[in-house]
Amino acid sequence: MRKLLIGELFIMRNMRKITLLALIALPLIAGYYGDNSKGVKKFEEGDYQKALDHFRSAQLSKPDSPTIRHNAALAVYRMNDFEKSIAELEKAYEIATEPLEKGDIQYNMGNAWFMQDSLQRSIMHYQKALELNPENTGAKYNLELARALIKEFSEKEQQQQDQQQQQNQQQQQDQQQNQEQQDQQEQENQEQEQDQQDQQDQQQQEQQQQQRENPEDMTEEEAERLLDALQQDEDDMQKDKMKRQSGGKGEHEKPW
Repeated sequence: MRKLLIGELFIMRNMRKITLLALIALPLIAGYYGDNSKGVKKFEEGDYQKALDHFRSAQLSKPDSPTIRHNAALAVYRMNDFEKSIAELEKAYEIATEPLEKGDIQYNMGNAWFMQDSLQRSIMHYQKALELNPENTGAKYNLELARALIKEFSEKEQQQQDQQQQQNQQQQQDQQQNQEQQDQQEQENQEQEQDQQDQQDQQQQEQQQQQRENPEDMTEEEAERLLDALQQDEDDMQKDKMKRQSGGKGEHEKPW
């Protein structure tokens, strides 16, 4: 039995390329497992569907082989069905007994979760892979890569939150400043209106006083109104005087 390392896999994350070391351990099984060997060959040729068909056929002869199920999971992985690949890898892990093979399965589970943007889960599986095989350089690299991405995303998220908070604070300050300016403008308008009213009242009083002091400057209409007012005052005074006189006579005179 030997292991074949499949080249590097490139994925897009955050509008830039990140190299994900996909050192996928693909065991070759000699002997009478012909379908498995054919599947490995088709896998190397890039025909992953044909490879999967051969692996499924091999499973009929050896249903308890973790290696064949692992191979099938990798073919599904290459067809970008990562959820299904994880399900196959979990089954392979349950029946695997060799630590190195179990470590390879954990590593590929980490890759599958990585491809689904679940970095925390990928980290968990990379760590398990290293516990089973500390020499797994691919798991070491991808573990550090996943941790670096989480740190980068966290810093960017914090930066965005800080920027949003600053924008909200600036918006509140602008609103408060605008409100204060509006209040000040309203107060100034009220004061200006009051000043204008006071000036009008003062001008009217000065005009009336001037008219009393200088009747010759009055118009004919204004003079008539003034004379009527004076005549009315004089009539009121005469009426008051007569009332006082009649009231006094009634108290002392006796009827005849």
